[in-house]
Amino acid sequence: MIKSIKSLLLLSLLLILASCSNDSSNTIPQEVEKVSENIIILHMNDIHADISHFPKIAAYVNELRETNDNVFLFSAGDLFSGNPIVDQHSKPGYPMIDLMNKLQFDVSTIGNHEFDYGQETLNDRIDQANFPFICANIDAENAELNQPDAYTTITSSEGFKLIVLGLIETGTKIGDRYIPSTHPNKVEGINFPYYKTEIKNYTNLKKNDNLFIVLSHLGEGSDVKLANDNDEIDLIIGGHSHTAIKTPYEENNALICQAGSKGRYIGRIDIEIKDGLVLSKSAKLIEVEKLTETDSEIASLVSKYNNNPDLDKVIVQNLAKFNNKDEIGALMTDAVNWKLNTDIAFQNSGGIRSWLPLGDITVKHIYELDPFNNEIIIYEMTCDEIRSLISGTGSGDLKVAGINYRYMDQNTIQLENYNGTKLDESKTYKVGLSSYIASAYTFDHTDEGQNSFITSANCLIDFLKNEKEINYSGVKRIFGTK
Repeated sequence: MIKSIKSLLLLSLLLILASCSNDSSNTIPQEVEKVSENIIILHMNDIHADISHFPKIAAYVNELRETNDNVFLFSAGDLFSGNPIVDQHSKPGYPMIDLMNKLQFDVSTIGNHEFDYGQETLNDRIDQANFPFICANIDAENAELNQPDAYTTITSSEGFKLIVLGLIETGTKIGDRYIPSTHPNKVEGINFPYYKTEIKNYTNLKKNDNLFIVLSHLGEGSDVKLANDNDEIDLIIGGHSHTAIKTPYEENNALICQAGSKGRYIGRIDIEIKDGLVLSKSAKLIEVEKLTETDSEIASLVSKYNNNPDLDKVIVQNLAKFNNKDEIGALMTDAVNWKLNTDIAFQNSGGIRSWLPLGDITVKHIYELDPFNNEIIIYEMTCDEIRSLISGTGSGDLKVAGINYRYMDQNTIQLENYNGTKLDESKTYKVGLSSYIASAYTFDHTDEGQNSFITSANCLIDFLKNEKEINYSGVKRIFGTK
């Protein structure tokens, strides 16, 4: 009997020990392997329809994708306006979208020149893109533009999240309204909240285990202010100021980057992640011209788009090098007076987008110089009204034909004929202004103006065809300083 009790007790003890050995709560915890990954963000900005570098860029991007799981491609805005191959396409802007789709861009913010073709066309290009266009400080509730999302979330192969917020500059004041630097009519109905205020609605998206990125079309100076005002920003990928930041730098907590313009550089940002936390972030610029590999498929597509005989037609011989915008502006305004029989014409400096070469000038050169399709508005103006137009701008901003003007002092502008005699103050004059100047500049005028429905670029093309040869070296029509 005692023996059987001992056996029973021994069996019970063995069962208790067995159950304890199977209790996971009593096992020694195994160390969980931490997940490490590298993320590469490639970025471009202010491409301005220049597709010439895409074959090399595509080869570089594809090579990185072959050896890295997390390669993302961003645009910081201003895809359009600057290359007639893109701007004068039957679907304006489409070649850029086509190429960006083939390179598999992940996101683009909206830049001011995205509006240059109008809201309906921008909607079409956004619909054709295989990537989102984002912007937090656009309110399109009462506009033709489809409302863009403020941000997008991109997830790495291991689940790390990149929160990417878009912002656009609003540096042009029209009345009591601030808009991006584009023709005011192109953004009709759109409200642009102040970016410094608007970002505060989204900084709560920043978490310990994600990256909060601003894809900014504000310009480098504004990016620095944005970084200092918002501790939550980890990374600012910029545009608008065309700055090639060859040594990206940290401001507050944010690494600030920008890649020049026209695809001459591609920015590369390397981010090291471990266990959902950022260990390091570094950035540099890649000079595209120095890349040696070319993607043959993209090169073939670029060649196809570039094959446009109408744009390659030579229309005039330029006998002397252009030295400054005064000389180019004199040519452009002479063309308006010749074409439309106006007395005086003005061209704003910001609308002069390139230089004209020595020798052969082609149709393509003209559309590169003047890409915006601004029509000429004709006003009947008095001398005082003309002075109000000139005085409301920066010193020498408005290039001119038909007269000279002279800053006598800060408050006095003298209007002169080419021979130096003063204009007749009792007369009114037919004055040709681009629709951009007519809409964006503040000046006195009782005449509402008549639209010629002829663009400044077409005035110039017709003028040059008529001239056969030109020489504007040394032409000067603006004297003194404001």
